[in-house]
Amino acid sequence: MSSATTANASASVNMDATVSVTKDSVEVAYENTVEAHTGASVGNENATIGVDASVKTGTTVGAGAGLDGNNAYAHAEYSDTTVAHVTGNAQVGTEGVGIAVGADAYAKSGTEVEAHAIAGQNGIDAGASASVGNAVGVDATGTESLREASITGGAGVSAGEHFEAGGGATATFVDGKATVGVSGDVAALIGVEADVSATVDTKQIQADANTVVETAKVAEKVVVDTGAKVEHVVEDTGKKAGNSIVDTAKRAGNTVRKWFKF
Repeated sequence: MSSATTANASASVNMDATVSVTKDSVEVAYENTVEAHTGASVGNENATIGVDASVKTGTTVGAGAGLDGNNAYAHAEYSDTTVAHVTGNAQVGTEGVGIAVGADAYAKSGTEVEAHAIAGQNGIDAGASASVGNAVGVDATGTESLREASITGGAGVSAGEHFEAGGGATATFVDGKATVGVSGDVAALIGVEADVSATVDTKQIQADANTVVETAKVAEKVVVDTGAKVEHVVEDTGKKAGNSIVDTAKRAGNTVRKWFKF
């Protein structure tokens, strides 16, 4: 079993303002930030572990609305913060079954506001959040995956001279996968956050159901074929037994005739 280790580091200054308009959407974005990032990971075909660290400071603004197929969406966000993150993650899995865990320790100072909404053929996803002040915190997530479904749970805690409030709900059906989730947090000086989301792959369940049906058909054919063979054997045995009885009766009749000479 071979393993590989990777490492990377980068730094950038981002100053950009864009406006994008198409027949289905409009997007506006402004960014004036400086950020740095470094990370490393090690893993093989069955497991990976990674650690990343990043710092970003500056202002970003974005807004947009439009149509995506049969879905309508809108979003807006503003951030004027300095944020530092250290994250770690680990995954173990094989043949469609696995476990993934992650943790994010952070420190931030500034103001952040975000809101979004999507509505259409796949369902509804809407939420909003705001953060003002200074905070440090830790968030953690865990996901257990099977072929048919995955369940993700998360929790977090933060402390500082800040205020946070947010929440959202999701109910979607996309490409055969149904997802239902809720999340929310309210924090003033001490914050507690919890969320849970479950996704079920209906296509995989249907595939497994079809496999069961095909297996049942094969079993049914074996039973039918075996029954036919047994019926044929019984029929042949009956015929042979009947012929034997007739022959025996004939021989007994001939013997009686001989005895009485008629």
